[in-house]
Amino acid sequence: VRDSKLAIQDSEKLIADFTSRIAKLIAQTKSLQKDQKEAEADVSKYQSFAQRAADAKNVDDARSSLELKNQAQVRLDGLNTEIARNGQLVKNLRDQLAKARAKVANAKRNVVNLEARFEGAKVRQELAKASTEFNTGDSPLAALDDLEKSVNAKESEAEAWEELEEEPGSDSSLEDKYGSGSSADVDAELAKLMGMG
Repeated sequence: VRDSKLAIQDSEKLIADFTSRIAKLIAQTKSLQKDQKEAEADVSKYQSFAQRAADAKNVDDARSSLELKNQAQVRLDGLNTEIARNGQLVKNLRDQLAKARAKVANAKRNVVNLEARFEGAKVRQELAKASTEFNTGDSPLAALDDLEKSVNAKESEAEAWEELEEEPGSDSSLEDKYGSGSSADVDAELAKLMGMG
């Protein structure tokens, strides 16, 4: 029972740490959402400036306003992507957290039963091992198979952690590099605003 209680305490500490990390991610997302609102306001503001400059037949100001609008749009698109990723990650992490909390709550209710089951499983395992060694002489090979499975599992876990640690947004698409904010886009939009297109 003592080991089970220690395992429950360790699990509760892990859950507290996990909860703290999720809270930090949520806080970061809220900060990104504030930046998102500012970027949306900038897009709208510079579009309005461009229209006013075009109405006043001021080509330079209209061009500058459109360039600033396009920069704000690129920033907004990046923020939208990051916020969506964070939202999905938070949802997944909350699901994991809920399952972990339920598991700990269940373990607390069943600590005595779990301890009895553990002792029974240990006895059955010892008997099965003794029986296998008695009936076959290849138990070292079985141990090697178990080692390989363990190594494979650890490698898979390491790859999963590496995937989680990759910074989102580190890869930029050709569209991000070359497709937005080009002077051709500005020229086309400027011509449209000036009534030349």
